Amino acid sequence: MQWKIIAAALLAAAADTQTTAVPGRDATRLQALILTGYNMHPWRPMTEVLRQHLEASGRFEVRINEEPAGIGQETLNGYDVVILNYTNYLGRFGPTFPDRSRMALLDHLKRGKGLVAYHASLSSFAEWPEYERMIGGAWRTGSKHAPYHTFRVEIVAPEHPIVAGLPASFMQSDELNQGLHMQKDIAILATAFDDPNNCTEREPKVCGSGKQQPVMWASTYGGGRVFTTALGHDMVSIKSAPFIATFVRGAEWAATGKVTIAPPAELTTSK
Repeated sequence: MQWKIIAAALLAAAADTQTTAVPGRDATRLQALILTGYNMHPWRPMTEVLRQHLEASGRFEVRINEEPAGIGQETLNGYDVVILNYTNYLGRFGPTFPDRSRMALLDHLKRGKGLVAYHASLSSFAEWPEYERMIGGAWRTGSKHAPYHTFRVEIVAPEHPIVAGLPASFMQSDELNQGLHMQKDIAILATAFDDPNNCTEREPKVCGSGKQQPVMWASTYGGGRVFTTALGHDMVSIKSAPFIATFVRGAEWAATGKVTIAPPAELTTSK
């Protein structure tokens, strides 16, 4: 009888290895997949910078898919976090995702995995209502932004693992959205004051709202975790220390529910 118990244990261990170890991937790193290829921004060089940030943290191995429409569950198997740098805004950039690909993302979260929605991806999939609920807030009818400028980001949930240990505020050169369609059951991590004196030169003028606007938030959805950042419009913004810190820590939290990546020295609250 004892040999049967030992045999069963060995079979279970082998099965577990088959489901967790993927040939060609580093089992010591979290596995991240960036879905991109279509965007109103220079997506290819910016995606490469995002990959570099993640891998420089020492926590991630990263792959990139530049043609994600049509992916299935088998594409996402073995990945701890999926990062969206993709938009089909107004049908002018990329194609929409078919049901097969939508279900793959939903199943990925149902398995307790993570999703990061980054900047332009907030404007994706207006034809897919569940997507808006999934990412916690989206660029929809009525959303807009005043000119790119430098503003102060305020951390409003300092106890959350993604931003714990970061300064109470930091400066960021970026776009600041207003009128995003926000969901109720999310944890807003950071906001920024939208200066009403910051206006476009051409008519009709678009000025800052004069209100605090959300720029980062986190949520749970379908059993998984989602981190969304509206920051990161260009090469300058995605190379700032605060963006790097929040992006990689947000990706780790989405993947695992914890954050082990320490804030960079220049951002520690002890300075």
